[in-house]
Amino acid sequence: MTSNASAGSASLLDAARSLVPLVKEHADQGERERRLPDPVAKAFREAGILRMCRPRALGGTEADPITAMEVIEELSRADGAAGWCAMICGATGAFDAYLPVEGGKEMYASPDAVTAGVFAPTGRAVEVEGGYRITGRWAMASACHHCDWLGGTAVVFDGAAPRMLPVGIPECVVPLFRASECKILDTWSVSGLVGTGSHDFEVVDVFAPSSRCIRLPLRTPSHPAPLFAFPFFGLLASAVAATSLGIARAAVDELVRLAATKTPHGMTASLATRPSTALVVAEAEATLGAARAYLFESVRDVWNAVNAGAPITIKERARVRLAATNAVLGAARAVDLAFSAGGATALYTKSPLQRCFRDVHAVTQHAMVAPHTREVQGRVLLGLDADLPMF
Repeated sequence: MTSNASAGSASLLDAARSLVPLVKEHADQGERERRLPDPVAKAFREAGILRMCRPRALGGTEADPITAMEVIEELSRADGAAGWCAMICGATGAFDAYLPVEGGKEMYASPDAVTAGVFAPTGRAVEVEGGYRITGRWAMASACHHCDWLGGTAVVFDGAAPRMLPVGIPECVVPLFRASECKILDTWSVSGLVGTGSHDFEVVDVFAPSSRCIRLPLRTPSHPAPLFAFPFFGLLASAVAATSLGIARAAVDELVRLAATKTPHGMTASLATRPSTALVVAEAEATLGAARAYLFESVRDVWNAVNAGAPITIKERARVRLAATNAVLGAARAVDLAFSAGGATALYTKSPLQRCFRDVHAVTQHAMVAPHTREVQGRVLLGLDADLPMF
């Protein structure tokens, strides 16, 4: 990494740390409004956090994967929902590297424009002259209220049937729509990550020019750089995992604080003096620390290989994906321990422990890091699966 890049990464992390008080101040507002509060969104936009992995040519900072994870982890420690929104808009900015050059110039004529979207292929695309006509509805579009552009994967149809690729999967494109072309539907009534505003959005027969469509599976990026040689879905999974690490760190810290001040019924000393509390804190710290170390080590190994110009093998991809899933499961375990040890105090809405509990278990449901993803990761490591175009 060059010294300029290192300085930029440090600046981004410093910016995230400086925003922690603001994020904490508005966390309850996010829960009430079920979306990222406007002051926080504005601060993230101005700090460059929502474009941290976008190509520099498109106004982004092109942050390396380690820095991106540290930024997301820091913000998630302050508020899981805010960290999640930073992750969705910031880390997925790497996807913009695959935009045709003309489309990137159109979308980011204003460098601080914000983009997010959904990878689930729940749209229908019909190819026409110059692009596609798209109809579809996409669920869980985090931070959608603060976006200038929204993307949603669509299956390309020829008549009534999907157009099939030679590898035996449907052809898909990800059109990028102006936010004004999308209708946001109020669907985000959930138990965890409440403040992310992850509502559905839909479009009906909207034209998307080819210049604003990204084809899947991903091909050669329009903006070559080491960041875009890093496996994109590995980057996304690692960023998701960083959210859970921040949430878990907050939970363990809160348990330690609570243990020093709470005197349980029937005791004359603090919760910290209970032997079982010491065991819980030790297990939670070790579980979280091990999960974090494995994730950062796996990502750093692949990042070093990318910078050395080495090809990334399918097994190296699998290790990054496995480390991300393991980090989320380890984080959830640490939160569960802290929540249980907190006792009835943890049930109250004013307790950070209950929000950490709800938020981290929302992260475990994400398709990139859910427990079942270990099956394909294990199969790759066993040499059973080798042709996975979206891995």
